[in-house]
Amino acid sequence: MSSLWTPDGERPVSRPSTTEPTPSRTADPGEPLRAAAEALGIDLESLNPEERHELASELAEMMRVRQEIAATPAAEMISNHLIRFLDLATIYLEGEPPAFAEAATAIEAFRCVLEGIGNRLGEHQAMLTEALGQVQMIFVQVKQANESATPDA
Repeated sequence: MSSLWTPDGERPVSRPSTTEPTPSRTADPGEPLRAAAEALGIDLESLNPEERHELASELAEMMRVRQEIAATPAAEMISNHLIRFLDLATIYLEGEPPAFAEAATAIEAFRCVLEGIGNRLGEHQAMLTEALGQVQMIFVQVKQANESATPDA
């Protein structure tokens, strides 16, 4: 049995063997809902029809979003996530007092991914490299301003 990584952790995935018949895709339409409910630890039998419909709608929306993500180039998705690292660093630097260690962690994570992925970010590479330099400069400026504002003991 293999596993599939999800944001909620590893999920076991069993693959049908070549000797077992593959279940028909025209089986009971409630089966995917039942399997999803089971995976989420929800007792489908305990849900009323309205709750079942709500669960089915939420799962359909999740699948729609997953399909949309799958249709988006990885470079675009990763670039978007990297910008969130910079947003996080900025939030830490704006704190009172600034959380320099936390900001440094976010900036370093950004740098590591950017350098580690090399030139595979295509058109986003130059903008992200420039953004890294800017946030590093802001970090130094905020740190120096904080140190000069802090009286020596």
